[in-house]
Amino acid sequence: MKKAYLSNLKLFDSSDACFPLDFDEVLRKKKAIFVEFLSLDAQEFLAWNLFGDLAMPKQIERILSLVPTGKMLRLSEENVTLEHLALPSNVSVLEERDYEFSRFSSNPVEVEKPFFFVKEDDEPGIFVESSVRGCKPVQRETFSAPDEGQVLYTLEPFAEDKIEEFARLQFYVFNSYRVAKNDLERRLLEKVPEKLRALFVEMLDLQG
Repeated sequence: MKKAYLSNLKLFDSSDACFPLDFDEVLRKKKAIFVEFLSLDAQEFLAWNLFGDLAMPKQIERILSLVPTGKMLRLSEENVTLEHLALPSNVSVLEERDYEFSRFSSNPVEVEKPFFFVKEDDEPGIFVESSVRGCKPVQRETFSAPDEGQVLYTLEPFAEDKIEEFARLQFYVFNSYRVAKNDLERRLLEKVPEKLRALFVEMLDLQG
């Protein structure tokens, strides 16, 4: 029997709402990955941690209703409880987590390239790359363009007038400081190291 594996997708997970991610955008990616998983050529579909810690019963039931009638899905969950849910007849609980789940990740927040794993009987099996790109957060100290599947961010402060431009380039800034009010402030700021400019502006504002 040919089996397809989905690992740690975590639909509706609290980590997807953390800076610099957009929860709704991540959820769209994850749903697309799940639908793609169900389209694989396999007789049995096994998923470990399909759901994250924010998944509510109605959301779980809605997602599981996407499983086609002719296919069987078996779940192993650490973040939600399935015992009291009305599972579809073609969805069941996987009692033990297969070793294969630990070999890869289907979660776009964890990896730049989400994968599936397909295995038939005693064959070695193959990894299948998802067509959905990741959105893995990667921290940087200075501005740089992200590689495919990454969402870059920095905790270093930048001037407010750069934030919008950086965001268009998929580089997100957690802290910002105001731009210079006049030529004198601008000249002073140019002499201050980038990492100290936010503190310098704060001192200027305190002095009035």
